[in-house]
Amino acid sequence: MEVKALLFDLGKVVVDFNFDLGTKRLAGNCGLPLEEFKKVLFDKAWIRRYERGEISTAEYHRYLCEAGQLRIDLSDFHEFWSSVFLPDLLVPEALLSDLHDRYPMIIVSNSNESHVAYIERNYNVFQYFDAKIFSHVVGSLKPDRKIYEAAILASGHPADALFFTDDREENIHAAQTLGIRAHQFTTVPLLVKALRSHGVEVSGNFD
Repeated sequence: MEVKALLFDLGKVVVDFNFDLGTKRLAGNCGLPLEEFKKVLFDKAWIRRYERGEISTAEYHRYLCEAGQLRIDLSDFHEFWSSVFLPDLLVPEALLSDLHDRYPMIIVSNSNESHVAYIERNYNVFQYFDAKIFSHVVGSLKPDRKIYEAAILASGHPADALFFTDDREENIHAAQTLGIRAHQFTTVPLLVKALRSHGVEVSGNFD
């Protein structure tokens, strides 16, 4: 079956980020040493609840104030927390636009409400996607099955008519177990090569 829709991860595929930038800004405003604060900030139970939408940004901020001795208000937290994002896109807008001219495109991303709002305000990428499947909205994180099923449903096509790219191996494997064609993103030229190998039409030179 030919590819009917394209699925893209967001962070480290379309938009680049460096968590050290935001972590250091936050840690500079708390009462714990950097390494101790990082354990609080990235506590798996809390970060997963946050990215599954089980708690709000305000609740996550309150947890950091209490457990990590963070001393900034919610508005500053939004700013510092989103300072992880880098200005240059990894996948150029020209390629996104080219693909969107011919294929429905869907974001499938582990994210949170604060980061999504920041990207929407500061980048132009969402205009190229017909549907956006965010973990905090559907209540499921990659590589769990539910988030992929939400993307399949949004596409309106069977799994084997979809092409997905993500930077994490475990997320690629999970997609493939459902029958989705998948490519682990490392560079744009290799992504374009993979797209073309699955019969996806790509115009222009993106080497």
